[in-house]
Amino acid sequence: MTGAEFIAKLLADGSPLGLRAGDGPEAAERAVPVGFLDVEEVPGASLRRDHGLLELSFSGGGETAGWTLSSGVLELHRLPLDPGPGTEWREATGVDFAPYTAWSEVEAALAAVPGHPEPVLELIHQGGYLEYRNPASGVSVLVVDDPDEERDEWPGNGDVWSVGFGGTGKW
Repeated sequence: MTGAEFIAKLLADGSPLGLRAGDGPEAAERAVPVGFLDVEEVPGASLRRDHGLLELSFSGGGETAGWTLSSGVLELHRLPLDPGPGTEWREATGVDFAPYTAWSEVEAALAAVPGHPEPVLELIHQGGYLEYRNPASGVSVLVVDDPDEERDEWPGNGDVWSVGFGGTGKW
């Protein structure tokens, strides 16, 4: 599966590799079988798990409740400088992210997601970025919107910067 196809499927169904809000760290380890670093941002209250290409946020923790997945971000802007996480991701999940993913590729893949009608996306201007959000899945794609921005160490104009899910909205 290409990275654009993965993003399109995530936009449509809101489930990265089968993960859902409320899943615990063990489910994340099974779904995302790559190395990670855990950082307890607020002891007992918030945990950030960095898988290199994917960051997951958990809440709850504490002494009586376990950690539960609340949001995540697919950090595609990291790939041009360091292709290592993309290679690890491809080997572990079968998803092949190129150093740059054009939004136009995601749009084409979105029209072909099996079993899902093409979602109606909200467009939000974010000062140098466009955010395409599917209110039904709670997934947002941040796209570089600067005609002077060329592909180099970072994504260029029209490229996906990151994909977020959870946090606010319906996930």
